[in-house]
Amino acid sequence: MEHAEITPEINVRISTEDTTNSFEIIEVKYEHEHYPRTHFLLIETQFKSQNWSSETTSTSTAKIKVRATYLYGSEGTYKAGSLISEMGGEMQSYRKSVRLTNGSVMVDSSMQGLHVGTYLFHRIVSWAKQFDPSYNIVPISVIAGDAYKDNKDRRNKLYKNSGIKFIWDGPEGMQGSSDPGLTVENLVAYAHWPNIQKDYGMRSIDKTWQELATLKDKVRGLKASKRYYRLEYRTIRSRLKAIAGFLNIPICIGCVFLGFAIEKALK
Repeated sequence: MEHAEITPEINVRISTEDTTNSFEIIEVKYEHEHYPRTHFLLIETQFKSQNWSSETTSTSTAKIKVRATYLYGSEGTYKAGSLISEMGGEMQSYRKSVRLTNGSVMVDSSMQGLHVGTYLFHRIVSWAKQFDPSYNIVPISVIAGDAYKDNKDRRNKLYKNSGIKFIWDGPEGMQGSSDPGLTVENLVAYAHWPNIQKDYGMRSIDKTWQELATLKDKVRGLKASKRYYRLEYRTIRSRLKAIAGFLNIPICIGCVFLGFAIEKALK
């Protein structure tokens, strides 16, 4: 009796991963009548994608992360290097969904109201628009704790301009979640930031280098002063030692004569 040879089914699975980074500098102006200000921010954008495919199926994920870091400007050197905002998003093809936040859409209080949030969120939405229009948008939640002073209007306007509608839990505009039926097709890549422009001339880099050079000169000056005062200290100390030495000689001579005088008196 012959046995048929059984060939196991081979399901080849291929995985690829790609990461891309981009950088730019933007100039943010605050046109106040009495206190005009200018800020330069470093914008870092990172794209990550992963793809898995086999003979029967394929799936993919994609992520975006956008960071704004204070580089130079009216906030002074103490603000340089500070994180102003970080936003992110994620697409998962197997869930047919796109997430537009990494947990929060926040901007540092010192830069609120200057369209920085709009600039960064526009990048997230523009990235999301490349995917299947039918993909669902993962609901975004907002809380009443963020609805303070002008922040409530700024926050709600940001989402409304991007085509995101909310279902409010209580008073309108305070707390709720975005419509669960929202899809990529409903998104609007809203672009409006009249006070922001790209720093093509890299003026902020030039100013930063100039400031760094000034600081280096100050440090060199302080080091030179330290050496000078240390040398002066040593010089004064050696002079005092010499003076003390000269003062000690007459005292020693006097002690010798005083000894002779006492010895003579005792004889």
